[in-house]
Amino acid sequence: MMKLTRIIFLGILLIGAGWCGTSKALIQDLGNRAILTLTNSNDSPDQIEQRFVALLEEGFDVRSIAQFVMGSYWRQATPAQKERFIGVFKDRLKKAYANRFREYRGVDFKIGDVSQRAGSDIVKSTIQKPGSPKTDVEWQVKNNKIHDVVIEGISMSITLRDDYRSLLNRKNGDIEAFLKDLEAKK
Repeated sequence: MMKLTRIIFLGILLIGAGWCGTSKALIQDLGNRAILTLTNSNDSPDQIEQRFVALLEEGFDVRSIAQFVMGSYWRQATPAQKERFIGVFKDRLKKAYANRFREYRGVDFKIGDVSQRAGSDIVKSTIQKPGSPKTDVEWQVKNNKIHDVVIEGISMSITLRDDYRSLLNRKNGDIEAFLKDLEAKK
């Protein structure tokens, strides 16, 4: 019985180590590819945006993030409204972040420790632009997809949720009016 318990315990440790290793590899791979493909100043903004969206869809659980961002309004939205929001949300992320990567040319990206919190892997990393101090970044990974990025203690998901909640509140919770407003700003 003691031997079986030890084998089960070691198996759980190995599975856990493999899971954390997978999250670490995911962040390392996506980070390296983002730096390689998105920091090229010779590429057009459209090319960079296309690559950004491909990496976003590959590495991030956009649907879960969009659901979190809409908060309680997500439950009120129809399936069609949810899909429209996901599309607008991705487009707004692309517009907000894709071309900022040009600023990261020559960046030093290092992966640190991996820990677990609330069923997710937390992958620590640092990013350092030439001539700038290091920036601490934590990646929340669940089911091999990124659910949140925390930069210097500030959660991307919570910041976006606060912003979108404010927009929804200005529309008195009218999801259709909210979506039309977002779509008009494309």
